[in-house]
Amino acid sequence: MHIDFTGYEYFLSANEVLIIITGFIYTFAMFFSTSTNHILFLIMKDFKVFLPFFLVFFLLLLSGNKLNAQLNCDISISQAMPVCPNVDFELTAFEYSNCTYTWEKNGELIQGNSYKLITNITETANFTLTITDNATQEECTSAPFEVSCHTPIEIDFVQFQLTCTNGDEPNGNTAVVKAIATGEFEPDEYHYYWQDVAYFQIDPNDSSIVNSLKAHQKYAIEVRDDYGCPAWDTIRTDAYPNPIIEVNSDPDTAFIENPYVTFSFVNLSEDSIQVSNHYWNFGDCVEGSANYPQCLDDISTSQYAPVHAYGNPITRDTTYYASLTVYNQQGCDTTYVKDVLVKLVNLFIPNVFTPNGDGINDYFIITENQNSGGTEERAEYDNYDVLAKYYESSQLVVFNRWGRVVYESGNYKNDWDGGNLPDGVYFYVLKCQGYSNPDNDFVYKGSVTIFGSGR
Repeated sequence: MHIDFTGYEYFLSANEVLIIITGFIYTFAMFFSTSTNHILFLIMKDFKVFLPFFLVFFLLLLSGNKLNAQLNCDISISQAMPVCPNVDFELTAFEYSNCTYTWEKNGELIQGNSYKLITNITETANFTLTITDNATQEECTSAPFEVSCHTPIEIDFVQFQLTCTNGDEPNGNTAVVKAIATGEFEPDEYHYYWQDVAYFQIDPNDSSIVNSLKAHQKYAIEVRDDYGCPAWDTIRTDAYPNPIIEVNSDPDTAFIENPYVTFSFVNLSEDSIQVSNHYWNFGDCVEGSANYPQCLDDISTSQYAPVHAYGNPITRDTTYYASLTVYNQQGCDTTYVKDVLVKLVNLFIPNVFTPNGDGINDYFIITENQNSGGTEERAEYDNYDVLAKYYESSQLVVFNRWGRVVYESGNYKNDWDGGNLPDGVYFYVLKCQGYSNPDNDFVYKGSVTIFGSGR
């Protein structure tokens, strides 16, 4: 026989049971006897039965004796089964103040050292609990407690229609997506709840379909079945592919007195994505600029390789951001940007060169000033730019000390090595014509020494 008392099960032998029953009988007789002498007679007559009753009964029930006691480790659940997948439920056992709780799921230890376990599952699982009395090290391990589970809901998406990437334009809000749930029910038997979309974007006849979505954004949905079990998922919308374009400019750096830049582009994805239209914006047509508003006529040129002059007056080196907008066959636009630097002209004209054939400073090289001194050794293989990069045209004349012209060149190309002239001092006049002031030349005058020629 066992007695369940304060969470413990007490197991009694047959003799203990007989003693307790007999004790109850005699106690009952004493309390309902009408004679004190009769009570004393009963006690004296069966003293050997009456005394052990009190010893066993009070030791077991009043003094908290736990001899032959076992812990109760039965598991119960807080809700009906089957449970919903991925939704928390609670398992509980009897609460003891000085015990350790060890939970297992399908034979694997799981976190938790409490008489309560909050967890979730995606398929039917067996839970077991071991309770250990920290004082006596007595253990109780429950029988496996099976928790059954509804079939999980799987969500797939189909994007019926793509859209352009520019969500600020009408053609960038045309994506259409359908969610398809599967599990214990047919797809049309589930309940679909789209998140963060306006009510008018949801198809009034099919809540699994949502319209007017932007490209490359995440949209979330909650789906529930008839049991009320939920599932969640997101889709990132796709867009029509855009052409991959390489934009070129020649030169990348222009000068204010020769500010012409030729633009072009290459469709690197031509085999798969065609360009249906394009236009250029050269980045210098802004209100207040010297050529405004006349420049508006060029702001949307559709030439393949336009030549543009950056003619706005500048007081310092200035970067412009030219852009090319291309359209794919669905009318989606993509803009590419190309930086173009326009610089002021600051020439370096040397005052000496040494045409001795050693490959260093053999030519009279006029180029951009890069904070170099006139005596710095310069090698021809440094590939200096010629005057035609800095000015639209130029004229160089060199004189000897008697005013005789010894060298003359139009659009000088840094190719004069002194000819057959002997070492000595010579004088030059360089006249350059530029974009900003076509009616007046830019004139440079000075002297240059030929040294070490051996002539």
